Amino acid sequence: MVDAVREPWWTRARRLVVVGAVVVLTVLGAVDVTVTVLAFLRPSTSPPASGIADEVLDGVAEGVAVDYLSWDARDRERRGQVLRRWAVPDREVDGWDGQGRQSADGTAVLGRTRRGVDQAVVTVRVRVVPYAPDEQSGSQNPSTQPPAEESDSSSRADEPGVPAAQPTSADAPGWRALPARWLVLAVPLARYDDHVLLTAPPALVGDPGITLPEPVPAVEAVNDDRFTRDTRQAVQSFFEALATGELDFVRAPRARITSLRNAAVLVELRQWRGVQSQPDAPPGQRAGVASVVWRIAENAGQLTCTYRVSLHRQEDRWLLAGIDIDTGKTP
Repeated sequence: MVDAVREPWWTRARRLVVVGAVVVLTVLGAVDVTVTVLAFLRPSTSPPASGIADEVLDGVAEGVAVDYLSWDARDRERRGQVLRRWAVPDREVDGWDGQGRQSADGTAVLGRTRRGVDQAVVTVRVRVVPYAPDEQSGSQNPSTQPPAEESDSSSRADEPGVPAAQPTSADAPGWRALPARWLVLAVPLARYDDHVLLTAPPALVGDPGITLPEPVPAVEAVNDDRFTRDTRQAVQSFFEALATGELDFVRAPRARITSLRNAAVLVELRQWRGVQSQPDAPPGQRAGVASVVWRIAENAGQLTCTYRVSLHRQEDRWLLAGIDIDTGKTP
């Protein structure tokens, strides 16, 4: 019998190394798959990179939207107290004129736009029921009556739960309910002392559709008085078209702007402040800040909203290139 040829020691060593590597990779692969499956099954509790979870922003925005679009001329102080709870301290966020009556009760978040690490604008669709003075009742117009006698602050503080601005009675004397409708509200929020609070008054906007429009940069430049005078009429036309939907004649090419669909009527362009162009701005691009007053339904009330407006000059006329809400200064 002839002895088998023995393998060199380095051949056996190489075989052992290969076998060991296969075993290690198999084990690591199983561990990696297990970790992946467990991570998928276990919900993540870590916040996004901004530090504020989407569901937190959405929840706050929906609460703000309901309170902001609810009011009663007979109980003005209650709305003010409620909105102060939502807002950054010492920040005025109430754009209501104190007249009329409206109730909001349903919300749906349409989208959110992050503005830096701890700021965002959340767009919310809100179902509202506006009221008009009931002329057939023969009673005095409730909007012209003085507010009801206010109770002391201690009784308000003793209310169970968290107070809301919604009118207490759906069937109030002197008012008749109008058909319910949907409004879209943009709500600017930011982190402040471990809370998410309102940084500026919300503003009525058009339905963003599938994609949100690009935000208009904050305007912090020097006022341009001549540009302000020359463009005021054009800017007023922009907001009239924003209300009615006739945007094709005033909207710049490729601008993504949607109308309010007659959900509100423009009462006045209260203020328009055009600013000097930035040194690096493209030719024909200008911007400014506009404050407008909207009337909701018939006499249900009025809201003052502030917007950042971007203009584009095409030939001899200015067109609306972008519109965004004013978010206020970072707290």
